Amino acid sequence: MTSLPTVVPGNYFLSRTTSDLLALKDQVNALSTQLNTGRVAETYAGLGIARSDSLSARSILSGLNGYDAAIANARPRVELTSTSLTQISQSLATLRSGLTSNATGIGTAAKLARAGLDNSIDALKRQFAGQYIFGGRDGSVPPVASADILLDGDMSDPARPLAGLKSLVADQIKADQGAGIGRLTVSNPTSSSVLVREDADAGIRANFGFLLAGQPVASGAFATIGYSATAQEGAIPRFSQPPTATDHFRVVVNQAGVGQKVYDLTGADLADISSAANAASSLQTLIGSGKIASVQSATPPGLTASFTNVTPPASFTIDVDTQPVPGDQISIRLALHDGTTTTLTLQAQRNAEAGSVTDFVIGATTAATAQNLSDTLHRAIKRASETTLTASSTFRATQDFFAGSITPGLAPRRIQFSGSTPAYVQTPSDSTVLWYKGEAVAADPRTSITVRSESTGTVAIGARANEEPLRAALTAFATIAVSDRGGSKAIAADRFKEFVTRTGSLLPQKEALDGMSNEFALASSALSEAQERNKSARTIIQSQLDGIENAPIQELIVRLADTQNRLQASYQVTSMLSKLSLVNYLR
Repeated sequence: MTSLPTVVPGNYFLSRTTSDLLALKDQVNALSTQLNTGRVAETYAGLGIARSDSLSARSILSGLNGYDAAIANARPRVELTSTSLTQISQSLATLRSGLTSNATGIGTAAKLARAGLDNSIDALKRQFAGQYIFGGRDGSVPPVASADILLDGDMSDPARPLAGLKSLVADQIKADQGAGIGRLTVSNPTSSSVLVREDADAGIRANFGFLLAGQPVASGAFATIGYSATAQEGAIPRFSQPPTATDHFRVVVNQAGVGQKVYDLTGADLADISSAANAASSLQTLIGSGKIASVQSATPPGLTASFTNVTPPASFTIDVDTQPVPGDQISIRLALHDGTTTTLTLQAQRNAEAGSVTDFVIGATTAATAQNLSDTLHRAIKRASETTLTASSTFRATQDFFAGSITPGLAPRRIQFSGSTPAYVQTPSDSTVLWYKGEAVAADPRTSITVRSESTGTVAIGARANEEPLRAALTAFATIAVSDRGGSKAIAADRFKEFVTRTGSLLPQKEALDGMSNEFALASSALSEAQERNKSARTIIQSQLDGIENAPIQELIVRLADTQNRLQASYQVTSMLSKLSLVNYLR
């Protein structure tokens, strides 16, 4: 059986009184602490059911602080990127102005271009927080080689010298010129005729020198012109093994009437890579009516291409049937592999300067006239080779150099001269300077670096030096920087004109760099707008948190005074009761 405890009325009263006094004293202490600190409680537990709201608000404020810190860190990077783009754009404007100025010669233009190249490379090597801003995700190494190494090569390791742009240009000019007249031959099959023929090797015709762009045209009836056209031959591709989706290879294609096009492909671009034969067939389908001129590939997938040499070269014959009259002309159009053409116009004259490249002398006989025509034509082609073709070779080699990548199989194209005829190397080696060593992927360069500016938004601020407008700018600077190849004053002047003509298409349009600058201007604006939204959100959340954690001072003062009065009254009553006795009661 459970027994009830004995309750002594006096003891219960004293216990209850003491408990009430302690509770009031605790309230006074708590209110005093709140009044001194301005906070409702010193621990989250003291907030009661409001503690979850406090924790949530503080978490949001912490996130906002992190976003603002990220924005503050990103702003200088965006500003430096914009400054670099402006610097490159200004250098391009200076070069463009110099090339169009009549007072600028090729020597001055080369100096302007070299200065622009130096300035642009300096701009692309800018760092922020120890990272190179134009390297994409890989900002640990300089993304661009120095101008000296880029042009002259890197000989710092004698066991592994790396060729620079000047070597590539020299090789391209050598391969294009051949014996000096652009891989053409000029002969006299009869005493009164002139024969011009393309190179017999299909690989040479596909890649180097001049091509005959059509039948020559004579203004008079003094000559009979025979023209033998030919179909363009393409190399036949072969894979040593089926490419995987991530294998890279480069294919250069001759397109009808529009020069060459370079395809940088992966196995994923081909419709069928189930076998090496199917991959080759898919490649042929992909390029359509184009003809493969050269290929380049790492191993795997080991892509090669070869010519069958079943197509004869084009040629034309000029038979001098009767003596021309002064002023009679013959126009000959030659095609180059960059898609341009040049026209040689030869005019019959009674007399001409020795070594003329435009006039041929009417001889005493048709045979003599034919020989004079042949000599002038040979000199004219040679002059075109030293000027027009050399300019084209320089542009092509520079574009190949800047198309080079750290990606396996996509190194700069090189020419080998070990065989009977020059040919592009199909398996690239590591013997050439790689101008760009940053991140090299196909993804949008802006997304390589992103800033979390708010809970639901990011701003992309990445940049890579190999972006097309920047690569085009460096290509233009480097091309003109190596354009001064000496020679006679007349040849240098004609060559400079060819460079100026081509530079219009090579120099990146102002809109291209402006487009990049606008992207970063928009990024800067997006960061500012996000910061303003964060500021507004912070004000609201902080107000909510203050309402939860901060104690109302006026209310505290009233409550503290009331509680202190109650405690004082309780002390007095307790004191009086503690002195109560029968004697005092009877009094």
